[in-house]
Amino acid sequence: MPPSLEAANVGKEVAARVGTNIREVRTKLGMTQAQLAAPEFSISYISAIERGKIRPSLKALSILARRLDVPLTFLLEGSPSGAAEARAVGYSPADSGPDQKIDVDLLQASVLVQQGAFEEAEQLLGPIQPERITTDQVYRLFLLRGQIHLGSNEFQEAVVDLRLAVTQAESLNDSEATERARNLLGRAYFMLYNYTLAVENHLRCNTAIENSQIHDPVFALEVYSNLANDYFRMGELEKAVTYYHRALEVFDDFNRDSKSFAQKYMEISQSYKAIGKLTMARDYAMRSLALYEMRDEQRLVGLTHQRLGKTLEAEKEYRQAIAIEQELNDAVSASTCHTSLAELLLKRGNLQEAEKEAQEALTFARASGDSQTQGQALIALAQLRHQTKDYAAADELFTQALELLDSSHAHEITAGAYFRYANLLEERGEVQRSLNAIKKAYEHQRQGKRGDSE
Repeated sequence: MPPSLEAANVGKEVAARVGTNIREVRTKLGMTQAQLAAPEFSISYISAIERGKIRPSLKALSILARRLDVPLTFLLEGSPSGAAEARAVGYSPADSGPDQKIDVDLLQASVLVQQGAFEEAEQLLGPIQPERITTDQVYRLFLLRGQIHLGSNEFQEAVVDLRLAVTQAESLNDSEATERARNLLGRAYFMLYNYTLAVENHLRCNTAIENSQIHDPVFALEVYSNLANDYFRMGELEKAVTYYHRALEVFDDFNRDSKSFAQKYMEISQSYKAIGKLTMARDYAMRSLALYEMRDEQRLVGLTHQRLGKTLEAEKEYRQAIAIEQELNDAVSASTCHTSLAELLLKRGNLQEAEKEAQEALTFARASGDSQTQGQALIALAQLRHQTKDYAAADELFTQALELLDSSHAHEITAGAYFRYANLLEERGEVQRSLNAIKKAYEHQRQGKRGDSE
C-alpha cells in the first residue's frame, strides 16, 4: 500500500477517535455543541469534528481540550497505538507546550501584580500575542494588563484593557470571570471621577452576588466596599452607609481565619465541579490547598514555640505559641498551649495565673470537642484544686479527666495522667487508691506498646 494512502487511512482513524473523545467528554459535562464552539468555532464545525468528517488543526484541538478541561493527549491518543497513529499524520501532543508556558507566565504575572511589581509583570506579559492563545488566556491577559495599569495609575489604559477582558469573559459564558473584570473596570472609572459608570459596573457585580452566581466572600467584600465608595463620592450618603454596613456584615456567619476561608474555597470548588466548570473548580481548590499549607506552616511554628517553652520552662515561648494558635483559630493547639502554661505557673506557685490559664485551656478544649484535649485541661485544673487542698473537687476533676482520656485511646498520655494522680494520692496518704491508679497506668502503657485501639 502506498504511504500516502496509508497516511490517509490513519488520518481517518485519528479523526474518528478525536471526534468520539470530544463528544464523550462534552456530553458528560452537560455541554452543548454551541457552548463548546463559541466564540472561535461554529456549531457545524464541532458537529463535523465529532462525526469524524474533518481533522481539526492542533491549535483548534488545543483550544477544545482546554475548554473540556482534558489533556490534549487524551483527545489524540486514547491508547499507545493511537499515539503512533496520531504522530503518523503529523499530530504531536508535545506541540501543546507553548500553551503551558503561557499559563505559567500568566500565573507568575498574577503573583507579581499581587506583590505590586507592576513593571516586572508587564515585561512578562509583553511577548504574549492575543491572537495566538486561547480565549481563556486572552481574558486573563487583558485582566492582568488592566490590573497593571490600575497599579501604575494609568486609568484610561486600564479602562481599555478591562473592557476587553469583560468582552472575552462574556464570550466564554463565564459569569464569575465577567464580574471580576467588571469590578476592576468600575474601579478604573472611579479613579477617573466617572462615578456614574463606576456605580453602574459595581451594581452589576452586586446583582451577580445576589443571584448566587458568585459565592466568593472576599469578592463580595470588594464589591460592597467599592459601591460604598461610589455612593459616598456621589453624595448619596444613605446608600453609602448601607453598603459600608453590608461590607462589614459580609462575614457575620463566617469566621475570618484561614481555615474557614480554606473550607469555603473548597465548597466553592466542589460546586463548580458539580456544574462542569472544571477550570474554576481547580482554581478554587488550589486556593484552598494553599491556605491549608500556610496554616500547617504557622501551626508548626506555634508548636515549636510550645515545645521550646516546655524545654526551657519559658513563659514567653508559651505566650507566643498561644498567640499563633489563637490566630489560626485552632482550638486543640490553643488549649494544649494554655494547659502547658498553666502547669508551668502551678510549678512556680503562681496559682492565680495558673487558674486563669487552665480555665482558658478548658474553654478552648470544650470548643474543640476533642476528648483528649479536654482531659488534659481538666488534669491541670485538678492539680490546682489538689494544691489548694480542695481534694473533693480535685478527685471529681481527675475522674472526669481520666474518663475522657480512657475514651480517647491515647494510651501514653492517659498512663501519664494516672501516674500523676497516683503520686498526688500518695501525698495524701491514700495508698490503696494510689496503687489502683498505678495499675491503670501500667495497663495503658501495655496497651500503648501493643498498639491496642480498644
